[in-house]
Amino acid sequence: MDYYSLLGVTSDATVDAIKAGFRAFARRFHPDRFAGQPEHVAEASSVYRRATEAYRVLTNSEQRRLYDEQRSQGRLRYDPSLVRRSVRPSGIPGHPESYSARARPFVAQAEQALKAKNYKQAKLNLQIALQHDAGNELLTRKLGEVTSLLAAPSGAEP
Repeated sequence: MDYYSLLGVTSDATVDAIKAGFRAFARRFHPDRFAGQPEHVAEASSVYRRATEAYRVLTNSEQRRLYDEQRSQGRLRYDPSLVRRSVRPSGIPGHPESYSARARPFVAQAEQALKAKNYKQAKLNLQIALQHDAGNELLTRKLGEVTSLLAAPSGAEP
């Protein structure tokens, strides 16, 4: 069941209609309604979590747009791992949004290592970041720069 069907709204519903749909859903399926029936609590909790996910995605305009794209490809749930950001929309290289969420901590560690001129550690962190954000051109370029710094004769500054 897709998010719209789950909340009982149409795909062109406004945010207010989505909120109303979620409230109606919550009145019927909130796990607290099944407190005296332990055999139904787990199922109600699972369904309620899915509706909460639907509400969160559909009330966020960017996530909703991406969900609609994914839904047109046959996906019923929003999958943020399919969202790729290899370049920040404004085109500013090095901005944290240029990297996937899983790659960002390693990029930050690489930048700290670069400031400390610890090029081996920077290279290692960039390689790990690339494992989490494969194909990111900005990361690939940075890794190439660090690799060339390592290959340069010691004492030579870039």
